[in-house]
Formats: sequence, C-alpha cells, structure tokens
Amino acid sequence: MQRLRIQDWSLGKVARAMNGRLTGQTIGMVSPRLVTTDTRAIEGGEIFFALRGERFDGHDFLEDAVDAGVCAVVVDDESAIPSGRAAAIIVDDTIEALGRLGQALFREATQEGARAVAVTGSNGKTTTKELLATLWSTVGEVWATPGNLNNHIGVPLTLCAMPADCDHLIVEMGANHGGEIEELIKLAPASHRIITSIGSAHLEGFGSLAGVRKAKSEIFGSSSRATTAIVPHGEREHVIPKKFTGHVITFGDQPEADARIVEARTTTVDGRIGTQVVIDAARRKWHLSLPLVGAYNAWNLAAALSTLLSEGVDVDEGELNAALASLELPGGRLRVVEIDELQILNDAYNANPSSMRASFGAFRDWCSGDEIPGDAVAVIGDMFELGEVADREHQSLALWLAEQPGLSALVFVGQYGPAMAEAASGRRVDQVLDCSDLDEVAQWLAERGPTRVFLKGSRGNKLERLLERLKAKSQNVMS
Repeated sequence: MQRLRIQDWSLGKVARAMNGRLTGQTIGMVSPRLVTTDTRAIEGGEIFFALRGERFDGHDFLEDAVDAGVCAVVVDDESAIPSGRAAAIIVDDTIEALGRLGQALFREATQEGARAVAVTGSNGKTTTKELLATLWSTVGEVWATPGNLNNHIGVPLTLCAMPADCDHLIVEMGANHGGEIEELIKLAPASHRIITSIGSAHLEGFGSLAGVRKAKSEIFGSSSRATTAIVPHGEREHVIPKKFTGHVITFGDQPEADARIVEARTTTVDGRIGTQVVIDAARRKWHLSLPLVGAYNAWNLAAALSTLLSEGVDVDEGELNAALASLELPGGRLRVVEIDELQILNDAYNANPSSMRASFGAFRDWCSGDEIPGDAVAVIGDMFELGEVADREHQSLALWLAEQPGLSALVFVGQYGPAMAEAASGRRVDQVLDCSDLDEVAQWLAERGPTRVFLKGSRGNKLERLLERLKAKSQNVMS
C-alpha cells in the first residue's frame, strides 16, 4: 500500500485537527495507518471513527475495533471507550470530526502544491472523475475518489486516504438535496470545479430542475479569484453565481464554447467499442480516442481536458491517448457484456430521466454500425428518487423509448413496470413486456438468438442480477 499523508501525522496532530481530546494508551503504532469506519476492514493500526446513523451506531462496535488492533478510536461518548485498552479521541460529533480531519489533510496537501479538482453534476460525474484521473496521470501522481464515496462521509474518507506523494487530487461530490455540496466544497475547496451536466436527477430532494441547478452551483461557494469554474456552455447563465469572481470555462458543441466538441463518432478499434472525439480548445484541435461508447462522453472528456489546459500544463496528445486506452469505468457503467448470442450494453449502475435518454443514445450509436443480424431490446428498471413527478417521468420515458426506430422489444421491470408497459403499448416498438421476475426475463432473452440488449435502471433495481442469471443459464447449457 502507498504511504498515506496521514501516516506522517501523530495522534496528537490528528486530535488537534478535529478539535478533539486525546486520552488513553496507544496500541502499537503512535501514528495511524489509515482511517476506517468499518470494523470488518480493520487490519491493525487504523483510527476507527464511531459514526452514528439512522440504523447503526459505531459506538456499539468499539470492543470489536480494539480487539482487531486499531491505533485509536474516535468517539463522542466517553463512557463507551473500552476501559484502559485503547487510545481515544473524544469529540462533540464523530461525523463532523471526520470532516474536519479530511479538511485539514486537504489544506496541508494543497498548501504543499497539490492541485485539486472537484466534480459534481446530474450525470457523468463519476465518468468525468475517472477521465480526470486518467488525463492528470500523464503529468503526476493522482488520487481520486474511490468508487462512489462522494457524500458527507465518503468525501472525508477520500481525503483521509490521500497518498503522501499525491500531485493531483480529484474529488467527486454528490448530493440528493440542497445544502450538501455547499458543505462538501468547504472540506475540499478545489481550485478547479466542474459541473458535468444538469438533469432531472434526485427531484424528490431538489424539487425541480431549478432546484437541481441551485444545488449543483453550490460547488462554487468558498471560492476566490483563483478558482476556475468549468460548466456546460448552455448552463453558464444558470449555474454561475453572480458573486463568483473566478475564471469560467465552458464546454459543449456550441460554436462559442471554450472547449468545443467538433466531432464525436462511435468506432470499433481492435474489437473494442469507443468514440473518436475532436475537441477545439486552447487554439488547437485535439484528436482523442475514448474507449467509451456514447457521444455524450465527449462532453465529459472536454470538461476534464479543460482542467489541464487552463493550468498551462504541457499536454502531449499522444500521451493522453495512451492513457485513455487503459481507461476502465467502475462496474455497471456502459460495459459491453457478451453472453452466448447476446451482446449487452450494461449501464445498470444508476438512472434518472436525462441519463436514461443519454445512455440509450449511446446504445443506438453502438447498434447503428452493427453488421451482425439480430434484434435490439431494452430492459428498463425503475428510476428512484423522483418524488411527486415519478409517475409522469416513467410514463414519459416509456413513450419516448417506444418511438425509437430499430427497437424491437421493451421489457419493463420494477414498481413502475405496469404503467410504463401500458404507456408504451401500441407504439412503434414491436413488443412490450412487463415482467418483474428476472428469471423469466433471462429465459426470454436466452431464447431470442442474436440480440443486442440495453440494460439500465437505478441501483436499487439490482439489474446486474439479470446478467448473473444469463451467465448461469449459459454455463448450464455448456455443461
């Protein structure tokens, strides 16, 4: 494991950063190995934060943490400390203390010269985060948010896990209601801040598209004249606060965009689906090969590229393409999976109305150059956290999908399946099914022959189980 910045801190320094009080005896190491909130992950030498949530209380697991060999525990209830067995840092609130520790580590790293980029948006923030990490890796050591640790707990954990030799820090920030990003950006006030997109996501918490814009624009709080904002060109007037004094860069396909997407063309190179992208920025054209299907990923790439260009970094197009060739997104995001005669574009990690349409556009682009005979099918799960507009948005999506040319069948699964199937029936698509049993869906797909499948829904649908069932059927047939 890389040496972490926190490993150069004493427990006393950690306690001071959190406004905490250090007490008790250390077990083994005086400096922490890393920070954790999960006793199951303890290997020895960690600081264990006893966080409190709606359904759990980390204070209930302090004995387990000490038995596993932690360096210290962080608590807000002094009486819960295992007597005489561990060093402890006593704070007013363990979640707030975790945030203060992450903030202190961020401050130290940036004061020593580390560059930082913060990313948010309705869609594409994780992809853009991965693109940023890939591009910045060509000019230094990068630490980026692992997985989707992008909330009030995940962001501090990301900062606490920062390697000591980190040159570039990429922090993803998510939210499902107003005020969250405002607090996150205080923890990591990056010099570059990106809004990838504005769409109909988490409307249950934001209330409306205007609410989404207001919440995402919180990323420009705690800024200065040295802050650079990078936003979609069409959203500039909506998301940049009037009091923002920093530099603004826009991206998009509009002629006026600072980073203009000239071309985004789906291609196949060495059997791998991708997108050839041409971006006009910094007085030259950049020809980049993106190993991701979907023209909309060119927008994410333009945003990421803008951070390097705005810093005046000596960027080599060949090195960027070499780095992009090895790009791999976290599981469940725009991955092509082949199972027998099925070719499945799996984008089942999450979904909202705008990402559904954008992702289906990627599927359509992927299918358009296909010379293999076969059908095109979409398997669609529920979209979560839409609040009062959920019925309307699901039916609107169903109607839109049912009119897409070349789509031979629609399969809806989940709570809104019946309503979506009813809305889609009688339209352009040949066949519409409402089928909540994934075993039945797997059987239906397995019997179709050569077929391209679009798979998408919110994470709670667990649509990846469909892939597991299809793989199991394939193995049974082979055996």
